[in-house]
Amino acid sequence: MGLARLLGVLAVPAVLLAACSSGNVEVTSTSRTASSSAKPSPNPSPSHAPTATPAPTPTPTPGPPPPAPTDPLTGGAVLTGPVIAAKIDNTSAGLPQYGVSDADIVYVEQVEGGLTRLMAVYHSTLPTEIGNVRSVRTTDAELLPVFGTPALVFSGGAGGPIDALAATPVVAFSGDAGSAGFWRSDARSAPYNLHANLQTVADAASGLTQPNNIGFVFAATDPRVEAAPPATSLAVQFPAARTGFSFTDGGYQLVRAGESQTDASGTPIVTDNVLFQNVDFEPDGNVDSVGSPSFISHTVGSGTFTLYRDGHALSGNWNRPAADLPTQYLDGAGQPVPFKPGKTWVALVPPVAWTDAS
Repeated sequence: MGLARLLGVLAVPAVLLAACSSGNVEVTSTSRTASSSAKPSPNPSPSHAPTATPAPTPTPTPGPPPPAPTDPLTGGAVLTGPVIAAKIDNTSAGLPQYGVSDADIVYVEQVEGGLTRLMAVYHSTLPTEIGNVRSVRTTDAELLPVFGTPALVFSGGAGGPIDALAATPVVAFSGDAGSAGFWRSDARSAPYNLHANLQTVADAASGLTQPNNIGFVFAATDPRVEAAPPATSLAVQFPAARTGFSFTDGGYQLVRAGESQTDASGTPIVTDNVLFQNVDFEPDGNVDSVGSPSFISHTVGSGTFTLYRDGHALSGNWNRPAADLPTQYLDGAGQPVPFKPGKTWVALVPPVAWTDAS
């Protein structure tokens, strides 16, 4: 083949290549443009790509521990055991009283004839001897369900109060009905000599529960106490009975006819709180053996109160919407008043009574 022909043959592929390149400029250019716009990764292997380190989760600063639960009746350490209430005589004929100094809470109730009777509530200590045990009243049936399922120790009673008690969760322990734990003491004559052993009652009872919240809010100290008016001598006067207290050595000692009181063991009857609770009051339709009407002090409802603690008086309003609900005791600002941890006496003060404190 001649040199000119050889050069002609070689020139054909070159021309064809130029022609193909010219016919695909746009496609080739687009392809290259897309390819060139993706910049190469400085780390082409994904397995070698750096990973972001997550920010450490802040450790929360612990707040103060929640307060330890307290016993709803005393504000002290929670105690395991039932609630047992007992009706105790509160007249001079029934003195001395047995086991009253061991009660966590004592209620003073007006009964017939303008006299008073105690309902002592035990939880921290169950004495082996309490007395003198007396009869039930309709006030008890309204008051006790807030405690849960307590027992009530009593000597007997009229049909109305017994029926009212039977309609509640309260477990009745009646001396007249032959319940366990009762005996007649030779210390006095009947009806002022019926005594009971509360440990026997606790062993014989079934279904008793731990105490519910009854509405007391406790505080060992509170600025409202020191700011409250002083009150070191106080009394509630019922038509035919008087209950007084004198503030001594940090507590209120029970006073009767000007004399500080002890129970039969010689133990002073002293409480940390005294509550005068003003209540509605009406005949309950029952009468005693001489025809004197019996009354009910209503603890469901609302009214005023004065709480005495540490030698000072704090006043406010109470409210209890139902028998199985706790009572709210609120000061003028709508805050719960602070009961002092310890024992409490509550006088249910009807309109016919009056109170005095200085």
